[in-house]
Amino acid sequence: MIARPIYALLMLCFSWTSMAWSAEEGEMIQKTIKEAAMAASTFSETRDKHAVLDLYTKDYVGIQDGETETWDSIEKWLSDYESELNKGSSLRFISVVSELQVRIPGPLAWATYDYVFQAIRKGELEAQDSGQCTALLRKEGSTWLIFHEHCEDQASKMKS
Repeated sequence: MIARPIYALLMLCFSWTSMAWSAEEGEMIQKTIKEAAMAASTFSETRDKHAVLDLYTKDYVGIQDGETETWDSIEKWLSDYESELNKGSSLRFISVVSELQVRIPGPLAWATYDYVFQAIRKGELEAQDSGQCTALLRKEGSTWLIFHEHCEDQASKMKS
């Protein structure tokens, strides 16, 4: 008779540990997604490519508004953008993530979120893109990295 309450208490302790682990891992995944948005937004000031690139796996493949992108294409975009900045371009980007939800079913995780990406030139809004993304992440060492991402803007969703 006493064995059942003890068994139930042990199961509660073990499940609490896994829930705490998942919450901690979930926070780490959220941090990765938010850092990727922030690193892109602050690139014009920092010129730190690795602040962006180090959040993605080398074998990263993503879909951005129907176009395929890779780690190399992100690196090229950052290099091209840096070159424009070095020539005096006033173009700046702002990236905001909201409604971030994380799931960790095992050694891989996914996050869904809404985004707004703005291009600002000389203090004026030049372009804006908003939509939804799903990112797939895997843990490498103690860090969660993005290995796939699929983002679709609002305009293309409305056409569907």
